[in-house]
Amino acid sequence: MVEGPSRVPSNMRIRFIIMIALALSLLAAACSGSDGPVGSPGSTVASDVDPAVWETELVGFDGSAATLSDYAGSPVVVNFWASWCPSCVAELGAALQPAYEAVGEDVAFLGVNIQDERAAALVMVEETGVLFDLVVDPVGDLYLAFGAIGMPFTALVDADGRVVARHNGPLTETQLLDMIEEVFPT
Repeated sequence: MVEGPSRVPSNMRIRFIIMIALALSLLAAACSGSDGPVGSPGSTVASDVDPAVWETELVGFDGSAATLSDYAGSPVVVNFWASWCPSCVAELGAALQPAYEAVGEDVAFLGVNIQDERAAALVMVEETGVLFDLVVDPVGDLYLAFGAIGMPFTALVDADGRVVARHNGPLTETQLLDMIEEVFPT
């Protein structure tokens, strides 16, 4: 007679479920944004973007052509967003636009819309009142080149074209201005 698989005691199954839940919670925390400064969970410092990325031709919302190298010599806040991302919608109007108004003379801002329907993206821009430069990354190549793993995603690029900070998840205006001050002190 062949015996069937042995049954796992119920307390072992409960421990296994708890371990899986804990692992998923830790993974979610690692991939989400943070409330802290650069270097805290959700924010990282890095400079490993392929130099060819700076010459990737992007199309502006106004139809103009642009590349990241157009911003050479100026620090830049690069924010990846989409109209289907509720956190992106909130962040654009409540954090990015006010931060742009506060420091836009010293720091350039570039909003990169990814994998979105143009009509929905245009409605969102109108609703949020965004006035900084906006381009489209239709399939997310630029997003991947920056090493983004969540939405929204923000990268700070120094005047020499190095990515000096990254943040996965939404930022408040205060958090963004603190990041900018920390990596681009005036």
